[in-house]
Amino acid sequence: MILKLLKDVTRESHLALERQMPLLDAELRLDTYRHMVQKLFTYHKPLEATLLASSGYAELGVAYTERAKTARLAHDLSALGLSTRDIEQLRVCKSLPPLADPSHIFGCLYVLEGATLGGQIVNRHLQASLGLTADSGASYFSGYGVDTGPRWKAFCAILTAYAERTDDQNDIVAGANATYATLSAWMRAGDGERAHAPGAQTSTQPALA
Repeated sequence: MILKLLKDVTRESHLALERQMPLLDAELRLDTYRHMVQKLFTYHKPLEATLLASSGYAELGVAYTERAKTARLAHDLSALGLSTRDIEQLRVCKSLPPLADPSHIFGCLYVLEGATLGGQIVNRHLQASLGLTADSGASYFSGYGVDTGPRWKAFCAILTAYAERTDDQNDIVAGANATYATLSAWMRAGDGERAHAPGAQTSTQPALA
């Protein structure tokens, strides 16, 4: 089954990314959290723009515009003290996972939607440690509120049906692995550096200085 395969194959990458983003640290500081939100925003912004413009997106059967993260992350940055100009001038990631093929997109969305589900744990920690809510800087980790679980199950059902219909598990897994690799590389990169991971594609979104 594709869900078990994805979970097993990406387990180490998932754990490694969690270590890069110590969001559950008992000593989490607001400035550290703000920096991680900034990195997430500058990764999701070009990724979601590329994904929604992809020819493969129409084949998914997933209404991703209802799940998009960029606006939530921008809201969080604003709540955390960045001006609109500050946000617009952030340098975005240029090295993205392949997003032309629907199987690759499904692999990417498995990572993004899984992060939304797991973000519920982070959200509770942010409330307890930093006093943050969806309105004050934790909109991204608040996910879809009470709809988070049902939307995850709905996505998994669509993904499973697609994998069974196409028998394209290898490309789905490749898309998930590439998403973890490019996000991890971007989290490691300094704000003025370009991050590159094997198998990544270059975004045409403008990188602002």
